[in-house]
Amino acid sequence: MTDQSPIHPYIEQAKNRLDEIDASIAHFEARAQDLKSDVRAKTDAAIAKMKSNRDAYRAWVKENQEIGEAVTAEAREKLTAEWAKFEDNVMAYFDAAAGMYEQDKAYFQVRIEAQKEAWKKTMDRVKAAAKTFQTKRKADLDAAVATLEKKADIASAKLKDLNKAGNASWAAIRDALSASRAAFDKAMGETQSAFKEAMKTTEDA
Repeated sequence: MTDQSPIHPYIEQAKNRLDEIDASIAHFEARAQDLKSDVRAKTDAAIAKMKSNRDAYRAWVKENQEIGEAVTAEAREKLTAEWAKFEDNVMAYFDAAAGMYEQDKAYFQVRIEAQKEAWKKTMDRVKAAAKTFQTKRKADLDAAVATLEKKADIASAKLKDLNKAGNASWAAIRDALSASRAAFDKAMGETQSAFKEAMKTTEDA
């Protein structure tokens, strides 16, 4: 008997954050022409560091993709530290751009949309995995998947409303993004538990 779930929260978290990093780099590179030449060196340096963060995430996903939930605590901590560095590099970019983050509302939307799209990819993978189960626990599994989707929709709506207000700072948006990630990650853990139970039922049948 195995309790290895086909859905691994740690891997999904890494993929989701990687999508946010990708979207951020693309946005900042597109905005480069809007910056004055005297700040370009510093903003380019910040973008270069973000690319290093992206490379680290890609390498981590490649290394741990097949390990799934057996990912070590040390590996998870390494990724958490890398994310913190990325967020610091975003602030370094804005600091170099002389507070542009207060005017760059487009970036707020970029991050919100990147998170939303990343969650959609995760939901698609979760739903595809759920369809492979035909057990007496299928109803519980479907309910867990539906709950995950509902929580993602609620979190996305809150972020959209916050950004629509028009007066939210980057700090407020960043904190809201962090809170929504935490809620989604928790829901992913609950969904994984449902998958484990479904798998036990399959093997006991």
